[in-house]
Amino acid sequence: MKKLYDTLKIVNGNSLAYIYDYSAKNKHNLVWFGGLNSDMYGTKAEAISEYASLNNLNFCRFDYCGHGLSSGNFEDFNISDWLNDSISILDNICMGQQIFIGSSMGGWISLLLALKRKKRVNGLVLIAPAVDMTEILMWNNFSNKEKELLEEKGYIEIFSDDYPSYKITKNIINDGRNHLLMNEQIALECPVNIIHGMEDDAVPWSLSIELSKKISSNSITQSYIKDGDHALSRLSDLDIIFFSIEQIIKKI
Repeated sequence: MKKLYDTLKIVNGNSLAYIYDYSAKNKHNLVWFGGLNSDMYGTKAEAISEYASLNNLNFCRFDYCGHGLSSGNFEDFNISDWLNDSISILDNICMGQQIFIGSSMGGWISLLLALKRKKRVNGLVLIAPAVDMTEILMWNNFSNKEKELLEEKGYIEIFSDDYPSYKITKNIINDGRNHLLMNEQIALECPVNIIHGMEDDAVPWSLSIELSKKISSNSITQSYIKDGDHALSRLSDLDIIFFSIEQIIKKI
């Protein structure tokens, strides 16, 4: 049975759906940042919720606008909006310092948030982080025809065997350019653990190697799972995620 959720009204009139399992007795706090088109009831988020409960950790998870149970239509939002959603959750819901756990696009969002709220983050666990994805993974891989369609129609439709079709808009591509991180050093000093599957066909694991070079922290651990895919949702993958959280906690 899915846990009941609460909602947070935000400045643009939208509302964010979130679940916050909190006890003042717990010492450490986790917050989950999901991927593009995912929601807070996904396999990894559910598994981390159970792990947090068993280990007396506070845990917050939420849906970005246009995702899951939050308001709005997906194609009306961009990276700036989802970063602002994350700021709203951190500033208004989460208590104390946090360990950010970001999956795919959530890895990018959590890094951007960490740079804006350095005093609130104790460490990051990045799972197949899709840093700068609108440029590196989308625009740079679009064909000339797709780029023309984007200019003409304002969007292109993406079809997948695993998910319903969705629209990538000109807005999200252009806005993403305001948030690119890989062109310069990422000035974070907290511990960062990166986990990536080497069979990932959505985000190349080589991107995580380059990312680790960009982050200024001297406490970076990288785990590459040779037969791991993009989802990293198997029990063995989840165990590595839990271990990475524990390693961050030991460093705090």
